[in-house]
Amino acid sequence: MPAFAQTDELPRVARSDIEVVPSNRSLRNAIRRNLNQYRDSLRAVELSPVPSRLALGERQRILQLMETRGYYQAEVIYRLREEEDGTERLQYRVDTNEQYTVLSVSIEGHEFTPPSRWPVATEGSDLVADRILSDQSELSNLIDEASCFFRLSVNHEVQMVDADLGGHVIYRVSADDPSTIGRVSFEGDMEDIEESFLLRQTGLRSGACFNRSAVDQAILNLYQTQLFASVRRTLQRQSDGSVDIAFELIKRPPRTLTSGIGWDTDQGLGLRLGWEHRNLAGRAQRLRLGTELREQRRAVNADLTLPGFLERRNTLNWSNTLAYETPSGAEYYLGESRAIISRQASRNDTYSFGLAYRRSDERVGDDWNTFSQFRFPLAYDHDQLPGALNPTKGLRYNAKIEPVVSLIGSNDPYWISSLGWSSFRPLGDQLVLANRLAWTAVWPLTDSSDLATIPASDRLLAGGGGSVRGYPYRSIGYGPDNFGGTQQWEGSLELRGRFAEDWGGVIFTDVGSVSGNWNPLSEDQEYLIGVGLGVRYYTRVAPVRFDVAFPLQPRENDSLFQIYISLGQSF
Repeated sequence: MPAFAQTDELPRVARSDIEVVPSNRSLRNAIRRNLNQYRDSLRAVELSPVPSRLALGERQRILQLMETRGYYQAEVIYRLREEEDGTERLQYRVDTNEQYTVLSVSIEGHEFTPPSRWPVATEGSDLVADRILSDQSELSNLIDEASCFFRLSVNHEVQMVDADLGGHVIYRVSADDPSTIGRVSFEGDMEDIEESFLLRQTGLRSGACFNRSAVDQAILNLYQTQLFASVRRTLQRQSDGSVDIAFELIKRPPRTLTSGIGWDTDQGLGLRLGWEHRNLAGRAQRLRLGTELREQRRAVNADLTLPGFLERRNTLNWSNTLAYETPSGAEYYLGESRAIISRQASRNDTYSFGLAYRRSDERVGDDWNTFSQFRFPLAYDHDQLPGALNPTKGLRYNAKIEPVVSLIGSNDPYWISSLGWSSFRPLGDQLVLANRLAWTAVWPLTDSSDLATIPASDRLLAGGGGSVRGYPYRSIGYGPDNFGGTQQWEGSLELRGRFAEDWGGVIFTDVGSVSGNWNPLSEDQEYLIGVGLGVRYYTRVAPVRFDVAFPLQPRENDSLFQIYISLGQSF
Protein backbone atom coordinates (compact mmCIF):
# COMPACT_ATOMS: atom_id res chain seq x y z
CA MET A 1 0.00 0.00 0.00
CA PRO A 2 1.36 3.50 -0.82
CA ALA A 3 2.67 5.43 2.15
CA PHE A 4 -0.09 8.05 2.06
CA ALA A 5 -3.06 6.06 0.85
CA GLN A 6 -4.96 7.13 3.97
CA THR A 7 -6.11 10.75 4.37
CA ASP A 8 -4.40 11.27 7.70
CA GLU A 9 -1.12 9.98 6.25
CA LEU A 10 -0.88 12.53 3.43
CA PRO A 11 2.47 14.12 4.37
CA ARG A 12 3.35 17.81 4.42
CA VAL A 13 5.70 18.99 1.69
CA ALA A 14 9.14 19.66 3.17
CA ARG A 15 11.75 22.08 1.87
CA SER A 16 13.93 19.13 0.88
CA ASP A 17 11.12 17.87 -1.38
CA ILE A 18 11.50 20.86 -3.73
CA GLU A 19 14.58 21.62 -5.84
CA VAL A 20 14.58 24.75 -8.03
CA VAL A 21 17.26 25.13 -10.72
CA PRO A 22 18.83 27.66 -10.70
CA SER A 23 18.42 28.00 -6.95
CA ASN A 24 15.65 30.41 -5.91
CA ARG A 25 14.61 30.27 -2.24
CA SER A 26 11.59 32.54 -2.63
CA LEU A 27 10.26 30.49 -5.53
CA ARG A 28 10.87 27.24 -3.69
CA ASN A 29 8.94 28.49 -0.65
CA ALA A 30 6.05 29.63 -2.87
CA ILE A 31 5.85 26.19 -4.53
CA ARG A 32 5.97 24.44 -1.17
CA ARG A 33 3.24 26.63 0.26
CA ASN A 34 1.06 26.11 -2.82
CA LEU A 35 1.39 22.31 -2.66
CA ASN A 36 0.67 22.21 1.08
CA GLN A 37 -2.50 24.24 0.50
CA TYR A 38 -3.51 21.73 -2.17
CA ARG A 39 -2.91 18.79 0.16
CA ASP A 40 -4.85 20.57 2.94
CA SER A 41 -7.82 20.84 0.57
CA LEU A 42 -7.57 17.11 -0.20
CA ARG A 43 -7.60 16.28 3.51
CA ALA A 44 -10.62 18.54 4.04
CA VAL A 45 -12.71 16.51 1.56
CA GLU A 46 -11.10 13.20 2.63
CA LEU A 47 -9.47 12.45 -0.70
CA SER A 48 -6.21 10.53 -0.85
CA PRO A 49 -4.99 9.88 -4.40
CA VAL A 50 -2.22 7.38 -5.02
CA PRO A 51 1.22 9.04 -5.34
CA SER A 52 1.38 8.90 -9.15
CA ARG A 53 -2.03 10.56 -9.52
CA LEU A 54 -1.21 13.13 -6.84
CA ALA A 55 2.04 13.97 -8.65
CA LEU A 56 0.22 14.70 -11.93
CA GLY A 57 -2.11 17.18 -10.18
CA GLU A 58 0.71 18.82 -8.26
CA ARG A 59 2.92 19.07 -11.34
CA GLN A 60 0.16 21.01 -13.09
CA ARG A 61 -0.17 23.38 -10.11
CA ILE A 62 3.59 24.00 -10.16
CA LEU A 63 3.52 24.83 -13.87
CA GLN A 64 0.61 27.24 -13.36
CA LEU A 65 2.49 28.95 -10.52
CA MET A 66 5.62 29.22 -12.64
CA GLU A 67 3.68 30.94 -15.42
CA THR A 68 2.35 33.56 -12.98
CA ARG A 69 6.00 34.32 -12.15
CA GLY A 70 6.96 34.69 -15.83
CA TYR A 71 8.50 31.22 -16.39
CA TYR A 72 6.55 29.97 -19.41
CA GLN A 73 9.10 27.31 -20.42
CA ALA A 74 9.58 25.74 -17.01
CA GLU A 75 10.04 21.97 -16.74
CA VAL A 76 8.90 19.88 -13.78
CA ILE A 77 9.90 16.28 -13.09
CA TYR A 78 9.10 14.19 -10.03
CA ARG A 79 10.21 11.02 -8.37
CA LEU A 80 9.07 8.72 -5.58
CA ARG A 81 11.80 8.28 -3.00
CA GLU A 82 11.60 5.34 -0.64
CA GLU A 83 12.40 6.18 2.97
CA GLU A 84 14.22 3.89 5.41
CA ASP A 85 10.92 2.87 7.01
CA GLY A 86 9.55 1.70 3.67
CA THR A 87 7.30 4.68 3.04
CA GLU A 88 7.43 6.72 -0.17
CA ARG A 89 7.80 10.46 -0.58
CA LEU A 90 7.17 12.69 -3.61
CA GLN A 91 9.99 15.03 -4.63
CA TYR A 92 10.08 17.60 -7.42
CA ARG A 93 12.80 19.21 -9.52
CA VAL A 94 11.80 22.48 -11.21
CA ASP A 95 13.96 23.85 -14.02
CA THR A 96 12.84 27.48 -14.48
CA ASN A 97 14.62 28.19 -17.81
CA GLU A 98 14.45 31.82 -19.02
CA GLN A 99 12.02 34.28 -17.42
CA TYR A 100 9.79 36.13 -19.92
CA THR A 101 9.75 39.94 -20.06
CA VAL A 102 7.25 42.61 -21.07
CA LEU A 103 7.81 43.52 -24.74
CA SER A 104 5.32 46.42 -24.85
CA VAL A 105 2.36 47.98 -23.00
CA SER A 106 -0.68 49.54 -24.72
CA ILE A 107 -4.23 50.73 -23.90
CA GLU A 108 -7.13 50.10 -26.29
CA GLY A 109 -10.82 51.12 -26.27
CA HIS A 110 -10.50 54.49 -24.51
CA GLU A 111 -8.19 57.45 -24.95
CA PHE A 112 -6.31 58.01 -21.73
CA THR A 113 -2.87 59.35 -20.87
CA PRO A 114 -1.70 57.67 -17.64
CA PRO A 115 0.68 59.35 -15.17
CA SER A 116 4.37 58.52 -15.24
CA ARG A 117 4.07 56.17 -12.27
CA TRP A 118 1.96 53.76 -14.34
CA PRO A 119 2.58 50.98 -15.22
CA VAL A 120 4.82 49.12 -12.79
CA ALA A 121 5.31 46.30 -15.31
CA THR A 122 7.03 48.46 -17.92
CA GLU A 123 8.69 47.35 -21.13
CA GLY A 124 11.69 45.18 -20.30
CA SER A 125 10.50 44.22 -16.81
CA ASP A 126 9.68 40.65 -15.74
CA LEU A 127 6.33 39.35 -17.05
CA VAL A 128 4.83 38.64 -13.61
CA ALA A 129 1.06 38.12 -13.30
CA ASP A 130 0.70 39.93 -9.98
CA ARG A 131 2.24 43.10 -11.39
CA ILE A 132 0.02 43.04 -14.49
CA LEU A 133 -3.12 42.51 -12.39
CA SER A 134 -2.03 45.32 -10.07
CA ASP A 135 -1.46 47.60 -13.08
CA GLN A 136 -4.90 46.66 -14.41
CA SER A 137 -6.54 47.60 -11.11
CA GLU A 138 -4.57 50.84 -10.91
CA LEU A 139 -5.51 51.78 -14.49
CA SER A 140 -9.18 51.23 -13.65
CA ASN A 141 -8.84 53.52 -10.61
CA LEU A 142 -7.01 56.21 -12.60
CA ILE A 143 -9.66 56.31 -15.33
CA ASP A 144 -12.45 56.22 -12.73
CA GLU A 145 -11.02 59.19 -10.81
CA ALA A 146 -10.55 61.22 -14.01
CA SER A 147 -14.03 60.57 -15.41
CA CYS A 148 -17.69 60.05 -14.48
CA PHE A 149 -18.45 56.68 -16.13
CA PHE A 150 -21.10 54.49 -14.52
CA ARG A 151 -19.97 51.45 -16.49
CA LEU A 152 -16.23 50.94 -16.54
CA SER A 153 -14.29 47.75 -17.01
CA VAL A 154 -10.61 47.11 -17.66
CA ASN A 155 -9.23 43.74 -18.78
CA HIS A 156 -5.90 42.64 -20.11
CA GLU A 157 -4.50 40.32 -22.75
CA VAL A 158 -0.93 39.07 -23.07
CA GLN A 159 0.17 38.13 -26.57
CA MET A 160 3.12 35.78 -26.20
CA VAL A 161 6.11 35.83 -28.53
CA ASP A 162 8.14 32.75 -27.59
CA ALA A 163 10.92 33.64 -30.01
CA ASP A 164 11.52 36.87 -28.08
CA LEU A 165 10.96 35.28 -24.65
CA GLY A 166 8.26 37.81 -23.81
CA GLY A 167 4.76 39.10 -24.33
CA HIS A 168 2.90 42.22 -25.42
CA VAL A 169 0.53 43.45 -22.66
CA ILE A 170 -2.69 45.03 -23.91
CA TYR A 171 -5.21 46.66 -21.54
CA ARG A 172 -8.72 46.83 -23.01
CA VAL A 173 -10.99 49.54 -21.56
CA SER A 174 -14.77 49.68 -21.87
CA ALA A 175 -16.31 52.96 -20.56
CA ASP A 176 -19.97 54.04 -20.92
CA ASP A 177 -22.75 56.14 -19.37
CA PRO A 178 -21.23 59.35 -17.93
CA SER A 179 -23.15 60.05 -14.69
CA THR A 180 -23.56 62.31 -11.67
CA ILE A 181 -24.30 61.50 -8.04
CA GLY A 182 -28.02 61.54 -7.29
CA ARG A 183 -29.75 60.88 -3.98
CA VAL A 184 -27.66 59.45 -1.11
CA SER A 185 -29.66 57.49 1.48
CA PHE A 186 -29.10 55.19 4.45
CA GLU A 187 -30.97 52.04 5.44
CA GLY A 188 -30.86 49.75 8.46
CA ASP A 189 -30.58 50.42 12.18
CA MET A 190 -30.33 54.21 12.31
CA GLU A 191 -31.60 54.71 15.84
CA ASP A 192 -29.56 57.33 17.76
CA ILE A 193 -27.50 58.24 14.66
CA GLU A 194 -28.00 61.52 12.81
CA GLU A 195 -28.38 61.03 9.06
CA SER A 196 -26.94 64.49 8.33
CA PHE A 197 -23.74 63.47 10.13
CA LEU A 198 -23.42 60.28 8.07
CA LEU A 199 -24.04 62.17 4.83
CA ARG A 200 -21.25 64.62 5.64
CA GLN A 201 -18.89 61.79 6.56
CA THR A 202 -19.37 60.08 3.19
CA GLY A 203 -18.05 63.15 1.36
CA LEU A 204 -20.60 62.52 -1.42
CA ARG A 205 -22.46 65.50 -2.90
CA SER A 206 -25.55 65.34 -5.09
CA GLY A 207 -24.78 66.59 -8.60
CA ALA A 208 -21.04 65.88 -8.40
CA CYS A 209 -19.23 63.67 -10.89
CA PHE A 210 -19.90 60.00 -10.19
CA ASN A 211 -16.94 57.71 -9.70
CA ARG A 212 -16.71 54.43 -7.89
CA SER A 213 -13.52 55.33 -6.04
CA ALA A 214 -15.46 58.10 -4.24
CA VAL A 215 -18.15 55.58 -3.30
CA ASP A 216 -15.50 53.16 -2.01
CA GLN A 217 -13.94 55.98 0.03
CA ALA A 218 -17.39 56.80 1.44
CA ILE A 219 -17.72 53.19 2.67
CA LEU A 220 -14.29 53.46 4.32
CA ASN A 221 -15.30 56.78 5.94
CA LEU A 222 -18.43 55.16 7.40
CA TYR A 223 -16.39 52.29 8.81
CA GLN A 224 -13.95 54.79 10.34
CA THR A 225 -16.74 56.22 12.51
CA GLN A 226 -16.48 52.85 14.34
CA LEU A 227 -20.29 52.72 14.52
CA PHE A 228 -20.89 49.92 12.03
CA ALA A 229 -20.10 46.22 11.75
CA SER A 230 -21.19 46.13 8.10
CA VAL A 231 -21.62 48.73 5.31
CA ARG A 232 -23.02 47.72 1.92
CA ARG A 233 -23.94 49.95 -0.98
CA THR A 234 -26.52 49.73 -3.78
CA LEU A 235 -26.27 51.81 -6.98
CA GLN A 236 -29.26 52.67 -9.17
CA ARG A 237 -28.80 54.74 -12.33
CA GLN A 238 -31.76 56.91 -13.31
CA SER A 239 -32.89 57.97 -16.81
CA ASP A 240 -31.51 61.50 -16.27
CA GLY A 241 -27.98 60.13 -15.80
CA SER A 242 -27.87 60.46 -12.00
CA VAL A 243 -26.93 57.54 -9.76
CA ASP A 244 -28.80 57.02 -6.48
CA ILE A 245 -26.58 55.53 -3.78
CA ALA A 246 -28.09 53.62 -0.84
CA PHE A 247 -25.96 52.41 2.10
CA GLU A 248 -27.23 49.45 4.12
CA LEU A 249 -25.83 49.73 7.66
CA ILE A 250 -25.53 47.24 10.52
CA LYS A 251 -24.50 48.83 13.82
CA ARG A 252 -21.86 47.62 16.24
CA PRO A 253 -22.68 47.48 19.96
CA PRO A 254 -22.03 51.07 21.12
CA ARG A 255 -20.19 50.12 24.32
CA THR A 256 -17.05 48.05 24.79
CA LEU A 257 -14.93 46.87 27.72
CA THR A 258 -11.23 46.44 26.93
CA SER A 259 -8.25 45.00 28.79
CA GLY A 260 -4.58 44.46 28.13
CA ILE A 261 -1.75 42.80 29.95
CA GLY A 262 2.03 42.80 29.56
CA TRP A 263 5.13 41.90 31.48
CA ASP A 264 8.82 42.74 31.39
CA THR A 265 11.72 42.00 33.68
CA ASP A 266 12.24 45.38 35.36
CA GLN A 267 8.65 46.70 35.25
CA GLY A 268 6.94 43.46 36.16
CA LEU A 269 3.27 42.95 35.38
CA GLY A 270 1.43 45.74 33.56
CA LEU A 271 -2.36 45.96 33.35
CA ARG A 272 -4.68 48.19 31.32
CA LEU A 273 -8.45 48.38 31.68
CA GLY A 274 -10.84 50.51 29.65
CA TRP A 275 -14.45 51.30 28.79
CA GLU A 276 -15.63 52.95 25.58
CA HIS A 277 -18.88 54.44 24.33
CA ARG A 278 -18.80 55.08 20.55
CA ASN A 279 -21.95 57.17 20.03
CA LEU A 280 -22.72 59.54 22.89
CA ALA A 281 -25.01 61.95 21.03
CA GLY A 282 -25.75 60.56 17.58
CA ARG A 283 -22.60 61.80 15.76
CA ALA A 284 -20.08 59.05 16.63
CA GLN A 285 -18.70 60.94 19.63
CA ARG A 286 -16.45 58.52 21.53
CA LEU A 287 -15.75 58.54 25.26
CA ARG A 288 -12.94 56.35 26.59
CA LEU A 289 -12.20 55.81 30.26
CA GLY A 290 -9.15 53.82 31.26
CA THR A 291 -6.53 53.00 33.82
CA GLU A 292 -2.92 51.80 33.62
CA LEU A 293 -1.10 49.99 36.41
CA ARG A 294 2.65 49.35 36.25
CA GLU A 295 5.42 49.23 38.81
CA GLN A 296 6.74 52.73 38.02
CA ARG A 297 3.53 54.26 36.62
CA ARG A 298 -0.11 54.39 37.67
CA ALA A 299 -2.53 56.47 35.64
CA VAL A 300 -6.19 57.14 34.89
CA ASN A 301 -7.42 58.82 31.73
CA ALA A 302 -10.57 60.11 30.06
CA ASP A 303 -10.64 60.83 26.31
CA LEU A 304 -13.43 62.43 24.28
CA THR A 305 -13.27 62.21 20.46
CA LEU A 306 -15.47 64.28 18.14
CA PRO A 307 -15.22 63.18 14.46
CA GLY A 308 -16.25 65.66 11.77
CA PHE A 309 -15.37 68.62 13.99
CA LEU A 310 -16.28 71.76 11.98
CA GLU A 311 -15.42 69.87 8.77
CA ARG A 312 -15.63 66.23 7.64
CA ARG A 313 -11.88 65.59 7.64
CA ASN A 314 -11.29 67.05 11.11
CA THR A 315 -11.29 65.10 14.39
CA LEU A 316 -11.10 66.72 17.81
CA ASN A 317 -9.59 64.65 20.61
CA TRP A 318 -9.69 65.94 24.18
CA SER A 319 -7.60 63.75 26.48
CA ASN A 320 -7.16 64.09 30.24
CA THR A 321 -4.64 62.16 32.32
CA LEU A 322 -3.68 61.91 35.98
CA ALA A 323 -0.52 59.90 36.65
CA TYR A 324 1.82 58.96 39.44
CA GLU A 325 5.33 57.91 38.41
CA THR A 326 8.28 56.69 40.46
CA PRO A 327 11.35 56.52 38.22
CA SER A 328 14.67 55.75 39.88
CA GLY A 329 15.47 58.41 42.50
CA ALA A 330 12.42 60.54 41.67
CA GLU A 331 8.68 60.88 42.18
CA TYR A 332 6.18 62.67 39.90
CA TYR A 333 2.53 63.67 40.25
CA LEU A 334 1.32 64.65 36.76
CA GLY A 335 -1.94 66.06 35.45
CA GLU A 336 -2.54 67.01 31.82
CA SER A 337 -5.44 68.13 29.65
CA ARG A 338 -4.74 68.09 25.89
CA ALA A 339 -7.05 69.12 23.00
CA ILE A 340 -5.84 68.16 19.51
CA ILE A 341 -7.47 68.72 16.13
CA SER A 342 -6.33 66.19 13.51
CA ARG A 343 -7.00 66.80 9.83
CA GLN A 344 -6.92 63.92 7.37
CA ALA A 345 -5.17 65.41 4.36
CA SER A 346 -5.21 62.10 2.47
CA ARG A 347 -5.56 58.40 3.18
CA ASN A 348 -1.98 58.33 4.49
CA ASP A 349 -1.31 61.89 5.68
CA THR A 350 -2.55 63.62 8.84
CA TYR A 351 -1.81 67.08 10.25
CA SER A 352 -2.61 67.97 13.84
CA PHE A 353 -2.38 70.99 16.15
CA GLY A 354 -3.74 71.87 19.56
CA LEU A 355 -3.36 73.21 23.06
CA ALA A 356 -2.43 71.47 26.30
CA TYR A 357 -2.17 72.39 29.97
CA ARG A 358 0.11 70.40 32.26
CA ARG A 359 0.85 70.59 35.97
CA SER A 360 3.48 68.51 37.69
CA ASP A 361 4.78 68.13 41.23
CA GLU A 362 8.19 66.53 41.08
CA ARG A 363 10.68 65.25 43.60
CA VAL A 364 14.27 64.65 42.53
CA GLY A 365 16.38 63.58 45.48
CA ASP A 366 15.01 65.56 48.45
CA ASP A 367 13.81 68.62 46.50
CA TRP A 368 10.20 69.20 45.40
CA ASN A 369 9.27 71.51 42.51
CA THR A 370 5.93 72.50 41.01
CA PHE A 371 5.46 73.36 37.32
CA SER A 372 2.42 74.74 35.53
CA GLN A 373 2.66 74.97 31.74
CA PHE A 374 0.86 75.65 28.47
CA ARG A 375 1.93 73.54 25.49
CA PHE A 376 1.21 74.01 21.78
CA PRO A 377 1.65 70.68 19.94
CA LEU A 378 1.99 70.52 16.13
CA ALA A 379 2.51 67.31 14.17
CA TYR A 380 2.54 65.65 10.75
CA ASP A 381 2.14 61.88 10.29
CA HIS A 382 2.48 59.76 7.16
CA ASP A 383 1.32 56.17 7.54
CA GLN A 384 0.98 53.87 4.54
CA LEU A 385 -0.61 51.19 6.75
CA PRO A 386 -2.84 53.14 9.16
CA GLY A 387 -3.73 51.20 12.27
CA ALA A 388 -1.78 48.06 11.33
CA LEU A 389 -0.39 46.21 14.36
CA ASN A 390 1.64 43.83 12.19
CA PRO A 391 2.84 45.81 9.13
CA THR A 392 4.64 43.87 6.40
CA LYS A 393 5.21 46.48 3.70
CA GLY A 394 5.35 50.26 3.58
CA LEU A 395 6.61 53.35 5.39
CA ARG A 396 5.68 55.38 8.44
CA TYR A 397 7.24 58.72 9.36
CA ASN A 398 6.33 61.74 11.43
CA ALA A 399 7.53 65.15 12.59
CA LYS A 400 6.41 66.85 15.81
CA ILE A 401 7.12 70.10 17.62
CA GLU A 402 5.75 71.32 20.95
CA PRO A 403 6.60 74.79 22.38
CA VAL A 404 6.26 74.95 26.18
CA VAL A 405 5.58 78.14 28.15
CA SER A 406 5.68 78.22 31.96
CA LEU A 407 3.00 79.78 34.18
CA ILE A 408 4.34 78.62 37.54
CA GLY A 409 7.78 77.25 38.29
CA SER A 410 11.35 78.22 37.62
CA ASN A 411 11.69 76.74 34.14
CA ASP A 412 12.33 78.96 31.12
CA PRO A 413 10.36 78.48 27.85
CA TYR A 414 11.56 75.62 25.66
CA TRP A 415 10.30 73.35 22.90
CA ILE A 416 10.35 69.64 22.25
CA SER A 417 10.79 68.26 18.74
CA SER A 418 10.94 64.78 17.29
CA LEU A 419 11.41 62.99 13.98
CA GLY A 420 10.48 59.36 13.48
CA TRP A 421 10.82 56.97 10.56
CA SER A 422 10.14 53.26 10.15
CA SER A 423 10.01 50.98 7.12
CA PHE A 424 8.83 47.45 6.46
CA ARG A 425 10.20 45.53 3.49
CA PRO A 426 9.23 41.96 2.55
CA LEU A 427 12.12 39.60 1.82
CA GLY A 428 10.43 36.76 -0.01
CA ASP A 429 7.15 35.33 1.21
CA GLN A 430 7.90 34.65 4.86
CA LEU A 431 10.39 37.32 5.95
CA VAL A 432 10.03 41.04 6.68
CA LEU A 433 12.91 43.43 7.35
CA ALA A 434 11.68 46.15 9.73
CA ASN A 435 13.73 49.12 10.87
CA ARG A 436 13.14 52.41 12.64
CA LEU A 437 15.05 55.57 13.52
CA ALA A 438 13.90 58.24 15.98
CA TRP A 439 15.36 61.53 17.19
CA THR A 440 13.92 63.57 20.05
CA ALA A 441 15.31 66.90 21.26
CA VAL A 442 14.61 69.62 23.84
CA TRP A 443 15.64 73.12 22.75
CA PRO A 444 15.64 76.60 24.39
CA LEU A 445 12.77 78.72 23.08
CA THR A 446 14.69 82.00 23.61
CA ASP A 447 18.36 82.93 23.80
CA SER A 448 18.03 83.40 27.56
CA SER A 449 16.35 80.06 28.26
CA ASP A 450 18.22 77.71 30.57
CA LEU A 451 17.50 74.04 29.87
CA ALA A 452 18.87 73.11 33.29
CA THR A 453 15.60 74.40 34.77
CA ILE A 454 13.17 72.28 32.74
CA PRO A 455 11.05 69.71 34.64
CA ALA A 456 12.78 66.41 35.28
CA SER A 457 9.76 64.59 33.79
CA ASP A 458 10.57 66.19 30.40
CA ARG A 459 14.18 65.07 30.47
CA LEU A 460 14.95 62.39 27.89
CA LEU A 461 15.75 58.85 28.97
CA ALA A 462 15.94 55.59 26.96
CA GLY A 463 15.63 51.88 27.64
CA GLY A 464 12.79 49.38 27.89
CA GLY A 465 10.43 47.43 25.66
CA GLY A 466 9.56 50.32 23.35
CA SER A 467 13.08 51.75 23.26
CA VAL A 468 16.39 49.89 23.72
CA ARG A 469 15.52 46.36 24.79
CA GLY A 470 17.98 44.67 27.12
CA TYR A 471 18.31 47.73 29.37
CA PRO A 472 15.84 48.62 32.16
CA TYR A 473 12.98 51.06 31.51
CA ARG A 474 14.24 54.69 31.24
CA SER A 475 17.66 53.72 32.63
CA ILE A 476 19.82 55.18 29.82
CA GLY A 477 20.66 58.78 30.70
CA TYR A 478 23.43 61.30 30.32
CA GLY A 479 26.57 62.09 32.28
CA PRO A 480 28.12 60.48 35.35
CA ASP A 481 24.81 60.71 37.26
CA ASN A 482 22.87 59.16 34.38
CA PHE A 483 20.58 62.21 34.40
CA GLY A 484 18.03 62.81 31.65
CA GLY A 485 19.47 64.52 28.56
CA THR A 486 18.16 66.96 25.96
CA GLN A 487 19.03 64.91 22.85
CA GLN A 488 18.06 61.30 22.18
CA TRP A 489 18.77 58.98 19.24
CA GLU A 490 17.25 55.51 18.89
CA GLY A 491 17.19 52.86 16.19
CA SER A 492 16.03 49.28 15.72
CA LEU A 493 16.53 46.57 13.12
CA GLU A 494 14.34 43.46 13.11
CA LEU A 495 14.14 40.41 10.87
CA ARG A 496 10.64 39.00 11.27
CA GLY A 497 9.75 35.55 9.99
CA ARG A 498 6.60 33.49 9.96
CA PHE A 499 7.20 29.75 10.06
CA ALA A 500 3.60 28.55 10.58
CA GLU A 501 0.06 29.84 10.26
CA ASP A 502 -0.03 31.09 13.86
CA TRP A 503 3.65 31.28 14.84
CA GLY A 504 6.62 33.40 13.92
CA GLY A 505 9.97 34.58 15.19
CA VAL A 506 12.20 37.63 15.19
CA ILE A 507 15.84 38.53 15.74
CA PHE A 508 16.58 42.17 16.54
CA THR A 509 19.11 44.83 17.44
CA ASP A 510 18.27 48.08 19.29
CA VAL A 511 20.61 51.02 19.80
CA GLY A 512 20.16 54.25 21.72
CA SER A 513 22.01 57.27 23.09
CA VAL A 514 21.04 60.17 25.37
CA SER A 515 23.23 63.27 25.51
CA GLY A 516 23.28 67.07 25.30
CA ASN A 517 24.49 67.19 21.67
CA TRP A 518 22.19 66.77 18.67
CA ASN A 519 24.96 65.48 16.36
CA PRO A 520 24.64 61.67 16.24
CA LEU A 521 28.33 61.34 15.30
CA SER A 522 29.73 63.57 18.05
CA GLU A 523 32.01 62.26 20.79
CA ASP A 524 29.30 63.06 23.35
CA GLN A 525 27.18 60.19 22.07
CA GLU A 526 27.55 56.96 24.01
CA TYR A 527 25.50 54.35 22.20
CA LEU A 528 24.24 51.34 24.11
CA ILE A 529 23.23 48.29 22.09
CA GLY A 530 20.83 45.48 22.90
CA VAL A 531 20.31 42.31 20.87
CA GLY A 532 17.80 39.54 21.19
CA LEU A 533 15.27 37.19 19.72
CA GLY A 534 11.58 36.62 20.14
CA VAL A 535 8.55 34.51 19.36
CA ARG A 536 5.25 35.76 17.90
CA TYR A 537 1.86 34.10 18.23
CA TYR A 538 -0.49 35.59 15.64
CA THR A 539 -4.03 36.21 16.80
CA ARG A 540 -6.86 37.64 14.69
CA VAL A 541 -6.24 41.11 16.16
CA ALA A 542 -2.46 41.35 16.57
CA PRO A 543 0.56 39.18 17.35
CA VAL A 544 1.41 38.36 20.96
CA ARG A 545 5.05 39.32 21.47
CA PHE A 546 7.58 37.46 23.64
CA ASP A 547 11.12 38.92 23.46
CA VAL A 548 14.37 38.14 25.26
CA ALA A 549 17.02 40.88 24.98
CA PHE A 550 20.65 41.06 26.10
CA PRO A 551 22.66 44.25 26.76
CA LEU A 552 25.95 44.24 24.84
CA GLN A 553 27.44 46.83 27.23
CA PRO A 554 25.99 45.83 30.60
CA ARG A 555 26.54 48.36 33.38
CA GLU A 556 27.04 47.60 37.04
CA ASN A 557 23.35 47.24 37.91
CA ASP A 558 22.11 45.81 34.59
CA SER A 559 20.72 42.27 34.44
CA LEU A 560 22.13 39.73 32.01
CA PHE A 561 18.87 39.81 30.05
CA GLN A 562 15.40 41.34 29.97
CA ILE A 563 12.10 39.68 29.02
CA TYR A 564 9.15 41.49 27.39
CA ILE A 565 5.62 40.18 26.82
CA SER A 566 2.97 42.36 25.17
CA LEU A 567 0.47 42.64 22.31
CA GLY A 568 1.60 43.90 18.90
CA GLN A 569 5.00 44.24 17.27
CA SER A 570 7.62 46.42 18.98
CA PHE A 571 7.08 49.07 16.27
